[in-house]
Amino acid sequence: MFFLVRCIFWLGVLFMALPWDGASVRADLSEHAEQATRVIAREAQEICAKDPIGCAAQAMAIGKAFEAPSSQNTLKPADVVHGWRGPSTLATSRRPPG
Repeated sequence: MFFLVRCIFWLGVLFMALPWDGASVRADLSEHAEQATRVIAREAQEICAKDPIGCAAQAMAIGKAFEAPSSQNTLKPADVVHGWRGPSTLATSRRPPG
């Protein structure tokens, strides 16, 4: 067990000592994301050029998946009833002094 604690400690020290530059990491990630977007768009264009009807059907199915449901009211009548709020403060405040 102590071996694992020492390993975790030294790996933490190692990672803290590495030169991390957040801007360069974000730039690399955004560059890779742009490349992936271009590749996906190009492949989608090729697929749609080969089978436009199938592509349109898939696009409609994807569009329906992102639509909001027609009824947003999912509460039951029991969910709308007010809960118990404790004893009335009006009844306790009108006690005769005594």
